[in-house]
Amino acid sequence: MNRIYYSVFGPYILKFIELKNSLGYKYQDAGWTLASFDRLALQKDVSGITITKEIADEYCKKRPNESDKTRYNRIQILSQFSRFLNDMGSNSYIPRLPKQKGTYTPYIFSKKEMQGIFRACDALTPSVRNRNTTVYAIPALIRLLYGTGIRIGEALYLTCRDINLHDKYLVLRNTKNGKDRMVPISDSLAKVCEEYFMYRNLFPSIRKEDWFFIKPDGTQMEQGLVYRWFRKILCFANISHGGRGHGPRLHDLRHTFSVHSLISMSEAELDLYYSLPILSTYLGHQSLDATDKYVRLTAEMYPDLIKKTYDISSSVFPVIDTNKGDEETN
Repeated sequence: MNRIYYSVFGPYILKFIELKNSLGYKYQDAGWTLASFDRLALQKDVSGITITKEIADEYCKKRPNESDKTRYNRIQILSQFSRFLNDMGSNSYIPRLPKQKGTYTPYIFSKKEMQGIFRACDALTPSVRNRNTTVYAIPALIRLLYGTGIRIGEALYLTCRDINLHDKYLVLRNTKNGKDRMVPISDSLAKVCEEYFMYRNLFPSIRKEDWFFIKPDGTQMEQGLVYRWFRKILCFANISHGGRGHGPRLHDLRHTFSVHSLISMSEAELDLYYSLPILSTYLGHQSLDATDKYVRLTAEMYPDLIKKTYDISSSVFPVIDTNKGDEETN
């Protein structure tokens, strides 16, 4: 269902989102972002199909309680829309993107902490006052996030037909980059999914959407509920939380999977030349640069990994003997 836009930019916003979706990009959030710009344009009574510097500066101002990341994403979408208008023949101002601080450091759970998290998951009990609780799915969901490194949105978008327990793989359809991909799963994780699937089918109401992770009434689980359960699990596992914006976050299970995977491949004597592309493809990254940060995180925990990297690349560039060159010119 398309949003309704009321300013003169409305038809162009719809064309812009349609173009992005046709190119394989996920632009659900852009509809909300450009709706706020549409309201501003309507309020300012903009009559021409041109984004001026004045209205762009007004839109790009930091809002109360807005995070730097949210503001950056908001301005980035407006910048792309301005470029689109330029391509359509409308001379529009392209706002500059603000610098991102990038101060957050992912929390990497130790294997001992992960065992504590699993025990806390298994000890959860439903409330007698809430028969539609999501607690039944939490142990399988947390194990799936850690065991595959997929994002929480990708996990909650899984349907029963996306999970092949016989051949042990998942099909992810709601990915960040808008591309479907297959993710192999281990024997132990396949067993966890099978046990949850058997229990899930006992729920009295299963809706036609057939989501894999559901409430007992058959409705899809929401991310907000999973986040709240995760905070409780951390408390039960005696893992301190620094508060909002400080973590550990649910997304840190993806970071932990990546670091632990690199460690396992390093211990199996698989060098980084081979392990990085494997991990990058598995995570659905579009470039090795997005995966490279896990090498640094792993190296901080296991310095020997850096030594192995140097050993791999030590012979890539030949050693130049400068003295020999001097002798030949004399």
